[in-house]
Amino acid sequence: MYIYLAKKNCLACDQQERYLWAMGLPYQRYDVEDHPELAGKYRIPAVLRGETVLVEGPFSEEDLARALGRG
Repeated sequence: MYIYLAKKNCLACDQQERYLWAMGLPYQRYDVEDHPELAGKYRIPAVLRGETVLVEGPFSEEDLARALGRG
């Protein structure tokens, strides 16, 4: 299971979340406004697997694919 960290009402976050959908990744979304302890630890948006950061900050579908070993 992957973790997707995002912000509410963030167009870029919603766009990048589509990459996860397109790749069929099982994930849970956490909005940092609801989890302030996460906001300062990562550049948002971010994709994690456990404690490992795969991508953070603005990323492309290709960046995510490379981080997953798919591209």
